[in-house]
Amino acid sequence: MRLPFTPARAIAILCLLFWSGVTPVRADMMDVPGGRLWVDTCGAGPRTIVLLHDGILHSAAYDAVWPRLCEQFRVIRYDRRGYGASAPARGPYAPARDLEAVLKVLDVTRATFVGASSGGGLAVDFALTHPESVDGLVLAGPWVAGFKPAFGFTIRNLTLLALFRAGLLDQAARDPYILTRNADAARAQVTTWLRTSPGNVTAGAAERFTLLARPRLGEIRAPTLVLVGSSDMRAVRVQATEIANRVQNGKLAIVPSAGHFMYVERPADFAARIIAFMGPDPVGN
Repeated sequence: MRLPFTPARAIAILCLLFWSGVTPVRADMMDVPGGRLWVDTCGAGPRTIVLLHDGILHSAAYDAVWPRLCEQFRVIRYDRRGYGASAPARGPYAPARDLEAVLKVLDVTRATFVGASSGGGLAVDFALTHPESVDGLVLAGPWVAGFKPAFGFTIRNLTLLALFRAGLLDQAARDPYILTRNADAARAQVTTWLRTSPGNVTAGAAERFTLLARPRLGEIRAPTLVLVGSSDMRAVRVQATEIANRVQNGKLAIVPSAGHFMYVERPADFAARIIAFMGPDPVGN
C-alpha cells in the first residue's frame, strides 16, 4: 500500500519552515505531459535551487537540508514519477522532460541544480540540453549516462534491489556504502521512507536519459561542485573524480564520515556546502 504523503510529513515540513522563518510557497500536485508530480517550493530569494533526489529515496531525503537553503534562496524539490507522492510512470519516459515542464510551470528560467546519484545524472542531462538555464551544478555521488558499472558495483546493486523488493529494508539499509556504520538515526529514517513509499524501489526502471553524457562532459561550462562520501563505493568515487576533472569548471570534494546518502546523514554539512557554492566563490570552499 502506498502512503506517499501523510499529514505527519506535511506537519513536519511546516514546522521546519516555521522554525527557520520561511513561509512555504506551494506543496501540491502538478500536471506534466503524461504524468502527475508532487512539487514543493519554499523561499523567495533572487536565486533558485532545484533539488533532484536519488534513485532510491524520494524528495523527502532533503527534509533536513532544504529549510536551511530556503532562508536564502527560492528552493524547488519534487518527486519523480513513481517516487513518493507522484503518480507512477505509465511507461518509459525522460525525467529531463519532466524537469523542463516543472520549471516552465514555476516560471524558472535559470537555477542551480543539486542532484544526488541518478538525480545528478538528471542534472547533467539537463545541463547539456539547456546550458542557458544552468547557473551551477552540485552533484552528490553522481551516476551519469555513459559510465559502465564495474562488476562488483552491479552485483551489489542487484543484491540491494533484491533485499528492497523482498521487504528486507532493515538489512538493505545496513549496506556500508549507503550510510556509515554508526548512522543509526539516518538508517531508521531511510527505512521509514521506503516503508511508506515502496514504489521508490522500482520507479527508476521507467527512466531514460535523453543523451549519452559521459563523452560530452567537457561541454559543461557552469561551475560544478562534485561531492562524494568518504565511505561511498570506489566506483562512485572514481566516477565523481572523472566528472569533476572533465567539466570545464569543476571541483571535487570528499564529504567525511558520510556514505552515498550524505544529505540524510550529514544534512547541515551538505547544506553548508551548497550555500558556500552559491556564494562569491561559485565552486565552493
